[in-house]
Amino acid sequence: MLERMRKSSQSLLIYVLFGIVIAVFIINFGPQSRGGCDGPAAAGDHYAAKVAGDVISTSDFRYGFLFVGGAHYPANMAKQQHLKEMVMDKLIERELLAQEAERMGFVVTDDEVEDMVAEAKIVGLGYPRTVTAVQKDGKFNYDAFKNYVQFELSLNPKSFIQEQKRELLASRVRDLMRGSVKVSMDEVKTDFVRKGQQVNLEYMRFPSRKYEDRQEAASDAELAEYAKKNEAKLKELYEQRKFMYEKTPKELRIRQIVVKPVTSAGKPVTSAGKPATVGDAAAADKAAEKKASDLAARIAKGEPFAKVAKEASDDAATRGRGGELGWRHKGATAFESKVEEKLFAAKTGQVVGPVKVASGWALLVSEGSREGDLTFDAVKLELAAEKVRQEKALALAKADAEAALAQAKAAPGKTLKELFPAKSEGDAKSAKAKTGDEDESASDTARAEETGLFSRRAGRDGAVVEGIGTSNALSKAAFELKADAPLAGPFEITGSYVIVRLKERKEPDLAEFEKKKLELRRDAELTKWIEVLSDWSHQRCVDAKAAKRITINRDVLRYEDSAEPPPYEPCMPRRMFGG
Repeated sequence: MLERMRKSSQSLLIYVLFGIVIAVFIINFGPQSRGGCDGPAAAGDHYAAKVAGDVISTSDFRYGFLFVGGAHYPANMAKQQHLKEMVMDKLIERELLAQEAERMGFVVTDDEVEDMVAEAKIVGLGYPRTVTAVQKDGKFNYDAFKNYVQFELSLNPKSFIQEQKRELLASRVRDLMRGSVKVSMDEVKTDFVRKGQQVNLEYMRFPSRKYEDRQEAASDAELAEYAKKNEAKLKELYEQRKFMYEKTPKELRIRQIVVKPVTSAGKPVTSAGKPATVGDAAAADKAAEKKASDLAARIAKGEPFAKVAKEASDDAATRGRGGELGWRHKGATAFESKVEEKLFAAKTGQVVGPVKVASGWALLVSEGSREGDLTFDAVKLELAAEKVRQEKALALAKADAEAALAQAKAAPGKTLKELFPAKSEGDAKSAKAKTGDEDESASDTARAEETGLFSRRAGRDGAVVEGIGTSNALSKAAFELKADAPLAGPFEITGSYVIVRLKERKEPDLAEFEKKKLELRRDAELTKWIEVLSDWSHQRCVDAKAAKRITINRDVLRYEDSAEPPPYEPCMPRRMFGG
């Protein structure tokens, strides 16, 4: 068809016009030109990539970029979507497949390409496409075809035929792989059942971090014993954080006692609801200052600061640890600068205060200082304290989760939401007004939630349970729950313990499977083929790269709004091959 159209065009006028087109093409799109969508290539950079002995030319790259519509993308959008990197990936894949086709003895002739194009079909980067632009009045038209390849793909007809021959060679191997992929009906049914089985779970999460600030601080002897038994684990943690311990500015190990102002009615000045009057607030503030002074007197008489903090501090976050804030440098204490200056000017062990702070009045003390490069021995007890606190908090979270599960098992007819109703806003305000404490207990904050219907789904790190997280154990248990045995747990998931209760179960419709099984089988084979092709292409790319048989001219990847090309490495698994 194309041959006949070419012959009918061989008049002197056609030759002259065709010569002009070719001249314009060379001037505008040659290797040293600014044609297409890339900026100027450096002298001699006439290739986009070299793959195992074959060259992907800049013309090949431009063709691929234009085929995917690159000319219609704003530069910033194309860059955001990594469009040029994707084109390079697909061209490398095409070459690896075409080389395999040649090794296997496949040949694609000009006639095969011309017959395909005559039916308005082309292939680009592995994607077949119907192109009506090469037709006129529903039939192939050579002039329309010539205009299409020139103005849409920046090629001449001969170059386009060569591109298509390479595409068809790659397609031969794709098709061969696709024909070899088989999926049994049993596999299809198993997958249908897996996707069709759905559960809706009620769950309660007990995050260990909620318990970290509500436990007794470990003694020095306990920390020393823990550090001795877990030295390897602590050293690994130190190495991970070593950058934090290099060139450390002066830090103090700080403890605090906070006294919050409370009105004569027993309400904190900062409580929600009706605010205190100016008089009440002033009186409460003066009383808080007096209480802080009395606590300072107790410490001056010999009572340990940590003991007084545990008994009298109004700061729930540090009270259980004897007021310990940990190591802090200037600017990281959350105190006003003038308070910081007093604290950093004081001697180790000297109580500072009462001083005015955001929440009331405070007593502060430094129990040591450090700066410079900190060795493992210098910080191992600090790391041990952190790990002990975390492990104790996790144990407390587990205990609360187990208690909640036991309570649910003792009332089989009730849902978790019925057993553990969420506190109303009014209840929360009332509790805060009574205690003056902004923090609820961890067990109080755990509330029943719902996942909604979901099916089995695998993630990169394991089975995904909607709304809860990744846990193979929980996913397995969730789909084994029955109406007469609806509860399971607790499961540890990223620092929390979770209990679950089956609310709803939905089974797959096997009658629907029988209706659609052939279609489902085709879909499954297509999916499997893409996976096989992706794995094959990726491995071939990795092997060629390891053998130093892939070279990339990164300049062709530069976007119009950038001075430098983007970082690019071939064979990266994050970019799917064969899609």
